Amino acid sequence: MRMPSPRFLIGLVLVLVVCVATAYVLTQRGKDDPGTTTTAQPITVTCLGGSEKKELMADPEVRQLLKDRYGLTVVFNPLGSYDQVQLSADELAKKKADCLWPSSASAQNVFEKLHPGAYPQYRAENLLQSPEVVYAGPQGTDALIKAGIVTQRDNRYFIVDMKKLLLDHVLKRTTWESLGATKLRGPIAVSSTDAAKSNSGFTMAQLQLNIIATDNAFEAPSLAQARKVLGTVRAVYDAQGLQAAGSDTGFQQWLTQGAEFHSPLYAGYENQLIQLMAQPGVDSASVLTNVRVLYPEPTIYSDHPILALNDNAIRFQDAMKDPQLQGIAWRKYGFRSVQLGVSKVADFPKLPLAENIRTTQPPNAEVTLALLACVSESKCS
Repeated sequence: MRMPSPRFLIGLVLVLVVCVATAYVLTQRGKDDPGTTTTAQPITVTCLGGSEKKELMADPEVRQLLKDRYGLTVVFNPLGSYDQVQLSADELAKKKADCLWPSSASAQNVFEKLHPGAYPQYRAENLLQSPEVVYAGPQGTDALIKAGIVTQRDNRYFIVDMKKLLLDHVLKRTTWESLGATKLRGPIAVSSTDAAKSNSGFTMAQLQLNIIATDNAFEAPSLAQARKVLGTVRAVYDAQGLQAAGSDTGFQQWLTQGAEFHSPLYAGYENQLIQLMAQPGVDSASVLTNVRVLYPEPTIYSDHPILALNDNAIRFQDAMKDPQLQGIAWRKYGFRSVQLGVSKVADFPKLPLAENIRTTQPPNAEVTLALLACVSESKCS
């Protein structure tokens, strides 16, 4: 029997390679094509998360992408970051929670400290970020510039020296009038949401604690250092009076109640202004006439980790890494992506946003729990 020629065998091998490669491409295309409907088993995932993500998770485009591409229907129940992570395993089971989505790495650390080994499939992964900023009106900003507390950088965005603001003015009850802000009244203060219930307010309390407890604002305090000054942080908290319970409502209240005069300085997330400006019909020129974004130096980034308690939640966690979903989170809701190249301040040419911000680390879980007990239960010793 005549053997096939070497040329014939080489040709046959090449044909087989092409067939295998084509089959692989065709099978993979279904996974990557945005228009392709998934064959994954449809599931519903219940997640408790910070209120600032409520609009993102209610977005029709986000919900459709999760359903069509990943077979996911997500029930998102807003709850304060530290309220959710301090729920017991039994309470989480009653709420049928598959995952938690707090607004800080500190909240994640608290959860892990309180629930060691409780969830064998547990996986935490940070997917979105937003820096803590201070919102101000033009008159308050001008007064702080004249006092050397606020400076403009790169002829674009504003930096506020948090250490100088806090130690030389907030704690000393310096008045706006003393800085020459004739239309502003009362002592200088940074209002926020309720630090006992909302992460944006608590993040500012953490930043204040870092500054008051240590000589270096870029350094988180030890538990011993923190305990010495918790009473001072509590006094700053008490001086704010009634505060909003959630980040989403707090920012809106600040805007509607008179950003310039009702509360000249307000601590919130950068994404809140971006989300406002991205809404259809918003008069961006009017908003920017009345609102300034001051980046604290240092600031604290609010991470937004998904804490997956089971396999279904891990599936949701993986789905939220989708570049298209990450892009929506940035361009429509102002959440910076942890994926390089997704979040570009050039996407918002009218907004004076900072490309890079100097940050400090939030305190560890022990210090965080002590601060929580101080602001929520007045246990500050």
